[in-house]
Amino acid sequence: MVWRLASSLETLRKQVNGMAPNRNKVSDGSVGDPAHASRPSDHNPNKAGVVQALDLTHDPAHGFDSWTFAEHLRLKRDPRIKYVISNGRIFASTTSPWQWRPYTGTNKHSHHVHISVLDSPDRYNDPANWDIAGDWNAGKETPFTIPDRPVLRQGAQGDAVKKLQAALNIAVDGYFGPKTRLAVIAFQQSKGLAQDGVVGPYTLDAIEGK
Repeated sequence: MVWRLASSLETLRKQVNGMAPNRNKVSDGSVGDPAHASRPSDHNPNKAGVVQALDLTHDPAHGFDSWTFAEHLRLKRDPRIKYVISNGRIFASTTSPWQWRPYTGTNKHSHHVHISVLDSPDRYNDPANWDIAGDWNAGKETPFTIPDRPVLRQGAQGDAVKKLQAALNIAVDGYFGPKTRLAVIAFQQSKGLAQDGVVGPYTLDAIEGK
C-alpha cells in the first residue's frame, strides 16, 4: 500500500532535525513493521494511506531529550495531538486530557517519544509549525518515575501522602484528596513548576528543598 507520513508530523520532524541536526535517529519511526500491521496502530496507514504516528529517538547528548520534549508537548497542548507516549507514561487530548498516566504496553518508549495525531484530515494534514521553541524542560516534570519515590496524585493513600501533607502544612489524614491536590498546585505555582497537582520527582525535590 502506498503511504505517506501525516503532513503535521513531517513538519514536526523537520523542526526537530533543524534544532538538533546531529541527533541519533536509530529509533525514529513512522510506518509500522509487520508486528504493528497485525494490530490497530497509528503506525499503520489509515484509509487515506496516511500514517498518523511518529517516533523520535531519545538522544540528549546531541540535543534531543525526548522525555523533556514530551512534557513540553503536554504543556503546549497542540490541537493536532491525539496522544504521546514517553518513558512509561502516556497523555492524550481526550482521555484524562493532558494528564500523564502510566503506560501499560510492553514497549515503554524510553528510547524514543511516540507522537500520534488525530484521525481528522484538518488535523493530520495541518502543516503549521509546532510550538517547540524555548525550554523543552519548562514544566520541570519529566515523564519518568524513580522506583523508591512513587509519584503521588489524587486518590493515593498512605504514609507518603501523610509526609506530603505535613510538608505542605495542611491537615494530615493520609488521603490525597481535592484539598491536597489544590495545595500541591499552589506549591507548584510558587516554585514555577508544572501546575498539574501531581507530585513527581521535581515537585518532590522542591518540597524537600533539594
